[in-house]
Amino acid sequence: MKLSRRDLVRYGACGLLGRAAFLSGFERFSVIGAMAAPTAPAGYRALVCIFLFGGNDANNTVVSIDNYAAYAAKRANLAIAQADLLPISPAGGGHYGLHPSMTRLQALFQQGASPLAVVCNVGTLTAPLDKSGYLSGASRPYQLFSHSDQQNQWQSSISSQDSSNGWGGRMADATQASSTGFPTICSVAGVSIFTVGSSTQPIAIAPAPTPLNQTLALVHPDSAVQQILTADQNTQNNPSLLAGAAGKISQFALQNSALLNSNPVLKTTFPSTPLGDQLAQVAKVITLSSSLGLQRQIFFCSLGGFDTHTTQLVNQGNLLTQLSDAMAAFYAETVAHGVSRQVTTFTLSDFSRTFVPAGAASNVVGSDHAWGSHHFILGDSVMGGKFYGAFPDLNVGGNQDTDTGSGARGRWIPTTSVDEYAATLAQWWGLPASDLTTVFPNIGRFATNNLGFLS
Repeated sequence: MKLSRRDLVRYGACGLLGRAAFLSGFERFSVIGAMAAPTAPAGYRALVCIFLFGGNDANNTVVSIDNYAAYAAKRANLAIAQADLLPISPAGGGHYGLHPSMTRLQALFQQGASPLAVVCNVGTLTAPLDKSGYLSGASRPYQLFSHSDQQNQWQSSISSQDSSNGWGGRMADATQASSTGFPTICSVAGVSIFTVGSSTQPIAIAPAPTPLNQTLALVHPDSAVQQILTADQNTQNNPSLLAGAAGKISQFALQNSALLNSNPVLKTTFPSTPLGDQLAQVAKVITLSSSLGLQRQIFFCSLGGFDTHTTQLVNQGNLLTQLSDAMAAFYAETVAHGVSRQVTTFTLSDFSRTFVPAGAASNVVGSDHAWGSHHFILGDSVMGGKFYGAFPDLNVGGNQDTDTGSGARGRWIPTTSVDEYAATLAQWWGLPASDLTTVFPNIGRFATNNLGFLS
């Protein structure tokens, strides 16, 4: 069947935009790689971001056993029984427990030469902030406690306003010197701000069980497509913006589909869950990194459902089981493939949730939007078995709580910024020091640009 240019626009725009969109703005397609980037340090390294959409309740993810009485008193029917918590003993002291659903991450944290660390009370900040500053109106993140705005800020590392690109995309801008190869940055969870740069062209592929060599297949494949694309490039006509964009998307998919010309067999059994399927596909792409000619990669995955205003105990438990099992399987695959020191996985989320529950009835109990939260970093370059940052004191209405008085709910003011957390990951990955302030414009406002959790 012969396809007209109009067919190509229809199939390309409708199909590829849905299945392999990179959407960093049609106007940016032609400028990728226009400027040479500094050469990254030798050796392969990859960052794998897992975004927990909805705001994961960090207060039940990591619990202070030393301060369990205060926890149980304020969390009421959201409190997890102490006997059910999975005990961990971070280097540096203290006794804590992970959520009962996170058995596989507990095992990794407790093992010798642990590859798992926790960064405590991280959040969006425009500058360091304490309670007196908060109450007096000092600078705070734009639209604090809003899902969409905080998701944007975690992914962009810019908390004073919405951003059109993310810190993952800007990192790729700084290191991807050419547009001819497979992109540095890849999403298996659709289009996200995190993956978009100023010039870098990210790619989105389908998660498993879609075979890797079919993730960029045209929705309506035909041998005539390449002929149309070639003719379109050679024509003197000026096609519409949509036609031009569809052609570029189609050309991009065809080129990179040829690069993903195999479907590697993994050595680890991944859970058949949404996150397990995403990480399995990431693992396959990583096995092809050498043949793709890549020294640096960034991946974006996600897990939704953490907006737990109601039925939080059941919902969060199921989600954290999925997170724990998928992260552990992915780590095991990196070990089996011999790249566990070259791949680091980390979590992000909108925010944590209030320490004090939002309701009293056990069947509807949940919690509201809060601020600082705890996050996991996993990989053999991680200085694991430790907590980084400061665990909150759990004093509702106290100096670390935005709230005051009898209505205080425990919204912990972050003591570590997203900027510090992200910059630590970026420097291990190989971001040149000269580009640190380009990727993280506000990093100079904070105490450090490296929290030390990566060797």
